[in-house]
Amino acid sequence: MTLNWSSNVIVGFVGFIPSLMATIFTFIQYFKNKYTHLKYYGGMWLMLSIWILFQAISDLFLSIPLHFLVFYALIIFSYFVNLSVDTITRDSIDPYKMFFTTIASSFVVILSFDFNNFPTFNPDAIIIDPEAVTPYPTMNGSFKIAVMIAATLLISIALYGNFKVLIHSPKKLKKYSLLNILGTYLWGIQPVWIQVTHLEEVYPGLATGSMALGLVIIAIITLKEPKLAYILPFKAYRILIQRTDNGDILFKHDWNKLEAPGSEEIFSRMMQAVNTMFDMTINKGNVKNIKFDEAEITFKVSKVAPLVCILISSDYSITLRNSFDTFANEVYKDFINDKNNFLSMNKNNKGMIILKKNFPYIP
Repeated sequence: MTLNWSSNVIVGFVGFIPSLMATIFTFIQYFKNKYTHLKYYGGMWLMLSIWILFQAISDLFLSIPLHFLVFYALIIFSYFVNLSVDTITRDSIDPYKMFFTTIASSFVVILSFDFNNFPTFNPDAIIIDPEAVTPYPTMNGSFKIAVMIAATLLISIALYGNFKVLIHSPKKLKKYSLLNILGTYLWGIQPVWIQVTHLEEVYPGLATGSMALGLVIIAIITLKEPKLAYILPFKAYRILIQRTDNGDILFKHDWNKLEAPGSEEIFSRMMQAVNTMFDMTINKGNVKNIKFDEAEITFKVSKVAPLVCILISSDYSITLRNSFDTFANEVYKDFINDKNNFLSMNKNNKGMIILKKNFPYIP
């Protein structure tokens, strides 16, 4: 058997190495930190690595059946894209994006089969391009159109997520957001453009190399700046720990300064009023949140300690609520375990340690 050692094959095998390493490091980071988005990014990189590897192998052996596996990996990849984007930008999975992804993916699967001899592969869906510098399997006919539509959809979803993160990123993270968009361009838009303009025929391996480079860029940025995955479409302004018996504020941290004139004095008076409300409503249920037009104050009152944790934000999501609940529970546990040295703020800044542990994603 003669092996087709083309530049496309060499670029594929070389590109597979960093893509596989990015996949491994992403999963290692996921099992270490348990950030949900890393699980989906790991799935994305795994599917792209399979794409790159089987593209190289199918080119090496000029194997059409092996080349079909590339596009089945694309389908799984598209679902991981949806999950990663919705995990970052929403509180739940968007059924509409999932629906359109399923429709587009279904056409890819259906058109990959030869219905005259079901379930064998469709011999007209992928052909060996005779006009290329070196021969290689490539898409053809209606199957190519279906794959391009599915690819365009998943790239659009990925770009939507990246641009939403860019819009809400603080200035210090803007450059990383832009690099994420560059990476998406390299693994998504450029390979499609190369396919449409037939550049792959002239420069074999160009699309594969672009995908590998884009994958590695995003993987590095994601691991270096995990905050990017938790840029929320709202701001968390301030968090406090207050005693409910005397109104003293024991701990305060500002993520975004409340810049209104006299905000410190006004806020202090408001907290005293809230403290009075607690005393008056203690037998009728505690206040949980107060909503304003552009802000929300959320309270979590301890049932075992004379404490209340207070969060001020422009909105309140599931992600923020879960973090706030775990933060408050750790604070109350620390108070019960060591009342005389609560939070140890003057010694080891335990308050900030608990805060950063539960809100690592807020810039």
